[in-house]
Amino acid sequence: MVMEDQSNILIVDDNISLCRTICMVLERKGCAVSTANSGREAIEKMQESPFDPILMDVKMPHMDGVETYRRIREIRPGAMVMMMTAYAVEDLVQEALQEGAYGIVYKPVDIKTLVAIIEEARQGADEQG
Repeated sequence: MVMEDQSNILIVDDNISLCRTICMVLERKGCAVSTANSGREAIEKMQESPFDPILMDVKMPHMDGVETYRRIREIRPGAMVMMMTAYAVEDLVQEALQEGAYGIVYKPVDIKTLVAIIEEARQGADEQG
């Protein structure tokens, strides 16, 4: 499956090898992908370029994914963010969803599911826009 209309995706995770793996797979699907290994780096990248969607780890050191998401929304209110987690952090997951996150992806990430979610989210955004 090749994604239609190249997406400019940002992957935010403190697990560098996971970022690289998802990045490689999505690039093979025709996406433009950037990575950030911290909330601060993600915010800096959002100030430089718009990304849609953003895949963000919920649990990161220094600034968790929910706080990072709040700050990204200040820069780009309509940003579509999907949270990723390997942990049972339901309080943070619920907080992210209440803040307006598009959804949650559980690790280990199933790439086919991830691509399908990105496509579905983009189609929904196209219909709204």
